[in-house]
Amino acid sequence: PSRADWERLSAAWRADLDERMAQLKKLRDTLDDCIGCGCLSIDKCRLRNPFDKLGDKGAGPQRLWVTRRSSS
Repeated sequence: PSRADWERLSAAWRADLDERMAQLKKLRDTLDDCIGCGCLSIDKCRLRNPFDKLGDKGAGPQRLWVTRRSSS
């Protein structure tokens, strides 16, 4: 591959890596609080707390997702 080929490939990888790094930073910064997974280990949970606003956004670790990926 040429230098131009690698530049094109790395541009696509860079965006993916930036998203992953943002998600890891968010995980690091919120490890001591509810992540919205529904595990019932913290009192802020949709299953135990019906007024949990994160439950309106769907299942899963709502506070950890930087961007919501579309389901395929």
